[in-house]
Amino acid sequence: MKQDVVKFDNNIYQIDVFMENKSGRMSCYYIDSSNPILIEVGPSNSFPYLISSLKSLGINEVKRSAMTHLHLDHIGGIGHLVEKYKKHFVYIHELGLKHLPNPEKLWKAVSDIYTEEWLIENWGKIKPTPIDRIKTLNDNQFLDLGNKRKLIAFHDPGHAKHHYSFYDELSKTLFIGDTLGLIYPHGNFVQPNLPPPDFDKEILFNTLEKFEKLDLEYLALAHFGIHKNPYQLINSAKESIEIWINFIKNLPDISNSEAGSIMEKWIRTNYEILEVDAETIKNYTSNVNFEMQVSGIRNYLLKMKNP
Repeated sequence: MKQDVVKFDNNIYQIDVFMENKSGRMSCYYIDSSNPILIEVGPSNSFPYLISSLKSLGINEVKRSAMTHLHLDHIGGIGHLVEKYKKHFVYIHELGLKHLPNPEKLWKAVSDIYTEEWLIENWGKIKPTPIDRIKTLNDNQFLDLGNKRKLIAFHDPGHAKHHYSFYDELSKTLFIGDTLGLIYPHGNFVQPNLPPPDFDKEILFNTLEKFEKLDLEYLALAHFGIHKNPYQLINSAKESIEIWINFIKNLPDISNSEAGSIMEKWIRTNYEILEVDAETIKNYTSNVNFEMQVSGIRNYLLKMKNP
């Protein structure tokens, strides 16, 4: 089975789990310390790639993991993980207690957008996680990595109300899930990710401004990879989010589907003007649901209009 594992300083491993059988779509992270932890697990269909990569590192048991949030491309494989590793438990937002043991509502919410057939083929069916294998997170909680190394959990809503990011003090790496947005190979810029129902610009910007005050060397995104220019990327994300919101705000009263098509063409044109290569443009635009982005932004604008 194919593997793509990159080792960074301080024993951080970036693992490509080949989401949707594509490279550069979803990265999980393993911090190899005296008290190791896995960050993210990916969707169900990616689980074999994750296990194969861990085995390639000589890792035959994982006792704990931490999830950034409850979207299915991040947590779909948790049920498989706790089934394989009998002592495994997962750290997650408290809503995980409700949804992981009974994931039907999560499944329906996503299948209503993507269709059930698409979900089964691309992300795979999910298994329930026993409630006694779930540990809930608190804001500013310390997760002990051993040898005085700590991972700090930050509650950071804005992308999703159940989102947490994790800061490794030793490596100065922030595992930021989807809070920042998307950076697809081989791009070096951030594309926003603003889905309903929780996207809120003010909350998200407050989060990003809090992160700008951290001592950062790296940002580790779920989609995709570890990047070395954290403050520049955070600023880039905020600028792009403002631009996207203003674009949607100025569209006529048309359907989300029509607006999504117009938005995709506008973004492609902008990337071409910036002389982004065709392959990178394809990576960025083919891996996002623009109708959902329109819905997320319009939902936020409606909340601002009717607080």
